[in-house]
Amino acid sequence: MVLPPVQQLDEVGIVVGESSPTSFVFSVHPQLSSKVPRWEFVVAPLEEGLVVAQVRGVASYSTLLRKEVDYEVLSRLTQRFVEECKHWRQAHVIAYVEQGEAEASSGYTRVRYSIPPGTKVYLAPNHMLSNIYSGPGKRIVVGCLTTRPDVEIGLSVSGFRRHLAIIAQTGAGKSYLAGVLMEELLEKGATIIVLDPHADYVRLSVETGEWPSELSRKVYVYRAARSEGRILGARNIRPFSISLEDLRLQELFYITGIEENFVRIRQVVSQVFKQLKQTSQLTIDMLVNELEKISETTDRAVKDVKDSAARAVNYIEKLKDLTILGGERFDVMEVLRPRTLSVIDLSGLSDREADLVAYLVLKDVFQVKMQPEENGFRFPVFVFIEEAHRFIPPPSAGETYSSGVIKKIAAEGRKFGVFLTLVTQRPSKVHQDVLSQCNSQIIMRITNPVDQTAVVESSESLGHELMEDLPSLGRGEAVIVGEVVSIPAVVKVRKRRSAEGGADIDVERLLDESLKESEEMEKASQEWLRFKQKSEPQWSS
Repeated sequence: MVLPPVQQLDEVGIVVGESSPTSFVFSVHPQLSSKVPRWEFVVAPLEEGLVVAQVRGVASYSTLLRKEVDYEVLSRLTQRFVEECKHWRQAHVIAYVEQGEAEASSGYTRVRYSIPPGTKVYLAPNHMLSNIYSGPGKRIVVGCLTTRPDVEIGLSVSGFRRHLAIIAQTGAGKSYLAGVLMEELLEKGATIIVLDPHADYVRLSVETGEWPSELSRKVYVYRAARSEGRILGARNIRPFSISLEDLRLQELFYITGIEENFVRIRQVVSQVFKQLKQTSQLTIDMLVNELEKISETTDRAVKDVKDSAARAVNYIEKLKDLTILGGERFDVMEVLRPRTLSVIDLSGLSDREADLVAYLVLKDVFQVKMQPEENGFRFPVFVFIEEAHRFIPPPSAGETYSSGVIKKIAAEGRKFGVFLTLVTQRPSKVHQDVLSQCNSQIIMRITNPVDQTAVVESSESLGHELMEDLPSLGRGEAVIVGEVVSIPAVVKVRKRRSAEGGADIDVERLLDESLKESEEMEKASQEWLRFKQKSEPQWSS
């Protein structure tokens, strides 16, 4: 990289006090203070290159207006004297750029010396920051630096191998951001599977002016035929069902709520279930009828079995209310195709149904990916789990049916090409072992102290300064740390190209429309009353 002469850069300060190879403090000219906000990037000359640093701390100081002075005295001082405050910035050193390097990937090295006090500090040029964040390999653009709208931030696709977590409180824009990542990955040929409890991503299948049919037709929405979840104009809808005949006993027990301590009920159901699976096509009515026959036997010696069969009928009858049971089981190879985004729409399903579907889909995906490439699916699979806390809770909340396979993917998935992205608004409600396996995090606004602590404990890259900014992040702003970026970045997420499905209701607009409609109805009612009064005959006395 050929470095520009420092004379061509914007001077903003002078290094003061004590400095080290990792940080330094510089004084800012009072009139330039607004040009150097927190998270801005600066450079300082050192030998034949430039030190690149990020502003982490911002402070102002007055020698005259001190906190020990009484308010009345302060008031008189501000009226009689004008003092320009001193402005300081604490900068965290990122790298050293040597003069004459041709490529950014080889031009950035560690700083081994401290910057001498008195060294002038300049704003880092945009092209230098672009080089830092571009890096080698494929990148997906998620937005721009909050302090530099002209500097795009690209995430390393290779960084997804170590899993990713998107964390934000409700309304901060986490699903919107996840949609941006899906757009970028799909455009680059990725195979994506999304577990979608609230139909937030089904509208990725809808063509828009900026989301062409070339991409929207690669998005398929799988939903149970009897689901009452939101459609939201989704296209490419395909049926999703689980065959009763293909269910294993443990899956049957889970979906019907026959817990482990119901030993006798499990025994009689196991006997009937295994027997009927060997004879003919299994149906719910066949199961119920066979259990009722056992419950109605006159043999007093098997009273416990009779009672257990009668109780089992109540559990098996629940299968008739399930949304996901159908004629045949879902074939995972439908979603394991190159450049395909498959949204598994779980909206309208019960918690147990959604959990079982998550388990079956992820188990089948992982089993296929564990096979040799010539027998399995050789391309990487990106799995997004929305509302991750519902599927992988901490041990104190108990195990879900899908938690085991999610843990396995988190621990071993990268070896077989299955990469997780967990999306949640409650990181404190996610199993910390799994969350800590996500070596990259995109963190948006979080105000809950418990969730903030959970994020810090699970992230090795999130420093104290970055954590402090989490409550003040605006909608669509995020802190990105980990292997997907060369250095931590505070970004403004770019605009979605696809249609959004998980946006909040516009309460103010709907209230205005409700008020207008109410006034029109009232006006129509008054006109009808006046018309009715004129139309009625007037009787004279």
